This record gives sequence, C-alpha cells and structure tokens, in this order.
Amino acid sequence: MRSRVLAVAVLACLLAWALPAQDRDINRLYRQACDRLICQCGCNEQLSVCSMQNCSSATPMRAEVRERLQKGETIDQIVESFVQRMGPKVLSAPTTKGFDLTAWVMPFLALCLGIVVVGWIVVKMVRPAPSAAGAAGTGGPAPVDPRVEKELREFEEES
Repeated sequence: MRSRVLAVAVLACLLAWALPAQDRDINRLYRQACDRLICQCGCNEQLSVCSMQNCSSATPMRAEVRERLQKGETIDQIVESFVQRMGPKVLSAPTTKGFDLTAWVMPFLALCLGIVVVGWIVVKMVRPAPSAAGAAGTGGPAPVDPRVEKELREFEEES
C-alpha cells in the first residue's frame, strides 16, 4: 500500500515538474518566433516588442504563432507561412540569399573602405611633402627665386 502511494506521489511530482518545462519551452519558442517577425501595423517593430494596445496586426499574429506552436509546428514553418502570406517585409532581418546578402555585406565593406580612407588621409597629413630639391637629388636647400634674393640684398643695403 505504501509503495503505491509513494509511486503516485513520485509520478505526480514528475508531472508537475514536466508541465512547466513544456510551457517554458513553448514560451521560449514563442519569443524566438515573434523576434523573427515584424508587426504590420506600421510601427516597424518586432512582433515581440510592438507596444500598441490592441494592435490590429500584432494581436492576431501573436495568437496565430502561439496556436501553431501548441500544434507542434516549428519556428521555421511558422515564419515561412507568414512570409508566403505577407511577403518578405514581415521578416525582421534580411535573408542570407541573393540580393538580400548585400544588406549583411555592405556595412562591413563600408567600414573597411572608411578605415582605408582615414588611414590614407592620416599618412598624407603626417608624411612631409617632398621638396623640389629633394626630388632633384641635390640634397641642398631648395633654390630661391631671384626676385626674393634681389629684395633681400636691397634690404640689407638699406640697413
């Protein structure tokens, strides 16, 4: 008799522990699915973030996501069905295929190009410009304009 009571108590504890874990999994999957979708009310926020009360778009979309998760569908199936119905504008991030790949690549290319341009400008500002004499290879001072020399001589004679 005691073994039956103990077995029923253990079974009840296991069931009580397992059910919340399943609910936690559904809540986690629900959040992940809603994070991949954009609300279509015009707020351009993720479905999980749209804060408009009784939103005409978010409320039914959230209900559909939760219902489909409880039926056992995967996140990818749910998201794909929304994309088929509403188009790619419902996705919160561009795909990694075709032209959408540029949305992932261009920021890194722009950053690299910016680093190169800034580096080039810094090098130009730090490195002294080669003088005409240095370019000729004489190693001496740059030639002075004869008019300047004439003015200097006249100034020295006056003083």
